[in-house]
Amino acid sequence: MTQVATQKEEDEMASHRDAIRQAKAIIDEICNVSGTPGLAIGIFNLEGPSVSSFHGFRDVSQGLRPDQDTVFNIGSLCKGFTAAAVACLVADGKVSWDDRIDTHLHHLHGRDNGAFTLRDLLSHRTGLCRSDALFIGSDNRLLVTKSQGLEIFASLDPSSPPRQNFFYNNFGYHALGCVIEHVSGTGFGEFMRKRIFEPLDMSRTFTKLPPKDDGDTSLAYMPYYNRQLRTVPTPQISSDTVAFAAGSIRSCVRDLVRFYRFLLRGLKLGFQELGLSSDHVATIFGAVIPLHGSPTTLRERSYAMGWARTQLPNNINLISGNAGLLDTWPVIGTTNNGRLVLHHTGNNIGCSSTIYLLPEMDTGVIALGNALGHCDAADWAAQVLLEALLEGSIESPFTKYATTAASNGRSAMDRVQKALDKQRKPSQPSLNLEQYTGVFWHKTKTFYLKIKLQTFEHKEGISVKFQGLDEEEYTLHHYHYDTFVFNETFDQTVSRGQWCRPLGFYKIEFIEEGKTVSSLRWTFDDTEVQGQIFKRL
Repeated sequence: MTQVATQKEEDEMASHRDAIRQAKAIIDEICNVSGTPGLAIGIFNLEGPSVSSFHGFRDVSQGLRPDQDTVFNIGSLCKGFTAAAVACLVADGKVSWDDRIDTHLHHLHGRDNGAFTLRDLLSHRTGLCRSDALFIGSDNRLLVTKSQGLEIFASLDPSSPPRQNFFYNNFGYHALGCVIEHVSGTGFGEFMRKRIFEPLDMSRTFTKLPPKDDGDTSLAYMPYYNRQLRTVPTPQISSDTVAFAAGSIRSCVRDLVRFYRFLLRGLKLGFQELGLSSDHVATIFGAVIPLHGSPTTLRERSYAMGWARTQLPNNINLISGNAGLLDTWPVIGTTNNGRLVLHHTGNNIGCSSTIYLLPEMDTGVIALGNALGHCDAADWAAQVLLEALLEGSIESPFTKYATTAASNGRSAMDRVQKALDKQRKPSQPSLNLEQYTGVFWHKTKTFYLKIKLQTFEHKEGISVKFQGLDEEEYTLHHYHYDTFVFNETFDQTVSRGQWCRPLGFYKIEFIEEGKTVSSLRWTFDDTEVQGQIFKRL
């Protein structure tokens, strides 16, 4: 029996269709300037059909377009699912939000980082260094195992005192996943499937790579400087790998509309399908800590548990892939429609995603993309649609903002080189090159750097192999004193399927003891200013 839409639902759908109509040309241009070949978009309310829009291609070479069922990697949108999973365990009486994690993970007994609570990890308020470079390699290669992830979490140094500042941390979510598995007695993927995906009929949502014969999965891309596309391996994070509870989920617009619609409804009526009360859902969305970088303002910009919160009028950029690319941003909303936006983004090599929920309007916007572009096209697309929904028109020059952001994105490696040139002090290595060679281990013994002799352009030099892998080998160029660098051009970075990293990532400083190299310092994480010491063994 066909369900007849109410007049209210018809009016809402008409508003959504008008927003998509106004936004189409702008979003197409944003995809073009960012080097993003495909986007799938959905706008929805609590009831009635969603309205969708599709841009470009899920498979460029074959000319295949995305649709509502096209599966994308959704990156850190997974964190909202992990928060919901923890809420299920709270509702079951198996955990409490403020349980110390060493209560459930005995491996962390006696370790400083075992004292953090589930709420601390869900809200990124531990103050621990991020350390993503220890698990994400080139072309989405994972550099450590699932079992090693918890040991790395236990070893993370503080960058800030606990519960004082927001420091995004994927290893914290890895630890949360370990708690979910231990308490539930089942694997993360199985728990998500039985407790969330199946009750909501999310048949095209996975915590592993979709079946090889699936006919509607997006490929993953990165654009070179000239925006020519390179196909990259799809993200490898799964329920069986490191960072599984931080970014293992793949899904489609149709399934995500169901999940986020139920979440919105759950704020008022509870989430009966998952056994959650409205209080459980409200706790997920409740503010826990201000977002870093927030200027002094009366309007809120904070992080809850797996979700950011922004009160309009405001800019919505602090945890997106566009963060840091601009000095000025479009301000969304006015004091007349100063809504609260619950939002998150997800970025990996070859994918980008954004979700906006407006609980006061019972409305949501989803954008799923298939590239880590020069800027975050999914985030810009969602902002364009949000302005259209709130204002009835699009007045902000989004194409101009996106064009500038993309220009800054593809010049990232130029800025690294300029900063290195400025800081360099003319000098020579203090030792023979062979004396720098060896194997240097992280304190957890889960990660190492192999320094070896290399012939480069007919000259003897040295190189570094992360985890000893040929695919992770970089030529080391002498910088000054006993410091060497391995930065490359933007296009070389794309050819590796790598992120553009902060300056310190590309510097390796060798440390001598009695004319012998005993260790090296590598600042792989910009939240750990002093870097990490890797000892030669």
